[in-house]
Amino acid sequence: MFILLLLNISFALPDFYHQFDSINLNQYSNCAKIETLIEDPKVDIITINENAKFKAFLMFGEHARELISPETGLHLLDSICNNKYDVSKYQIKMVLNLNPLSRMRVENGEYCLRLNENNVDLNRNYDAHFKQYTDMEMQTNSGPEPFSEPETKAVRDLLKSYKPNMFLSIHSGSAGLFTPHAYSMEEPQNYEELMKVLNVIREDHCPMCETGLSSKNVGYLAFGSAMDYAYDEIGIKNSYLFEIYHKDVNMINDLRVESIKKQKRSFLEIKDDNLSNQECFDYFNPKEKEQYDWYTQNWSDAIIKTISLVESQQNEEIILAHN
Repeated sequence: MFILLLLNISFALPDFYHQFDSINLNQYSNCAKIETLIEDPKVDIITINENAKFKAFLMFGEHARELISPETGLHLLDSICNNKYDVSKYQIKMVLNLNPLSRMRVENGEYCLRLNENNVDLNRNYDAHFKQYTDMEMQTNSGPEPFSEPETKAVRDLLKSYKPNMFLSIHSGSAGLFTPHAYSMEEPQNYEELMKVLNVIREDHCPMCETGLSSKNVGYLAFGSAMDYAYDEIGIKNSYLFEIYHKDVNMINDLRVESIKKQKRSFLEIKDDNLSNQECFDYFNPKEKEQYDWYTQNWSDAIIKTISLVESQQNEEIILAHN
């Protein structure tokens, strides 16, 4: 017990991770429009090329302990603003840090924290086959009703008004490229088209990733997810969820260290009462600077490629429809 307590106290956030509340996003105002999505908790929405026809929506940081998700979003934004990608054809809206209050607690040492400030799992709080469910040992709490949380209400309203062509949510705790549905084992109607995109991303960026229907790959049903809401209720037929880091998968060397099928619980749910803070951090996030740099770059590249593939695919469908 003393050793575990010592580990929890002594492990500090690596200094290459960001304290998100101290980031001045206005440094990117030359290439992006920075607005406040909600005031309490304060969540920003960033828009790039607001007049471009093709619209992508990117969401990072639903689960606080998955620090590498917002870090990847920040790297992507910085890369776009430094002209490392040609995104002139795409309007991109991104939420870099959807769970800011809990993110601050994680940055200050609560590395196992998944839920928001009200102890609700944001990725179970959408009106997509919502089921009221609480299991605090697994840090899974749907909330009392759909959209009980200010963060999910804000995403709902934004998706309804923005009406994007593509939705992508970024998580960690597994290595996977997933399609709807999370609440059902049935494939969506356009599953083959979704898989054409994901197969390219897998080949180029994550050959060891589990790919396909979320529910089948994760191994359980998840009700009330953002991806399923975007697909079913908003009608965004190119909706995806990427799981970009798993501690036992060495993506850098393209080597599976041990089977992730045995440890499949983010969409990702894991029972963390026996994990130290350092073990929680390591489970969801790279701890070495070289790893951090590789993951943020690799997945920024993958996100841009996903946008490009979906935009090209939709253009082909328009051409075919007019022939």
